[in-house]
Amino acid sequence: MQEMYHPADLAAMDPLVLMKNLDHVRMTSRRLSYILQQQVHLYAPEANEIRDQIDRYVEAERQIEGEMARRQIRA
Repeated sequence: MQEMYHPADLAAMDPLVLMKNLDHVRMTSRRLSYILQQQVHLYAPEANEIRDQIDRYVEAERQIEGEMARRQIRA
């Protein structure tokens, strides 16, 4: 899985920016999931591309949550 954020970039982010990025990746992955659910007629390559994007945003969410936990920042 390709990381969306480099760990050094996350470590340098302001806590407010981290929380905003967390909100963004959560909303985006949920929006993509909704698109995938609503467009079940998509042929496999297109659906797989959306699934890959969802996976990337979910991984970004994990990265940001990990950094927030490391700094003991609560959302």
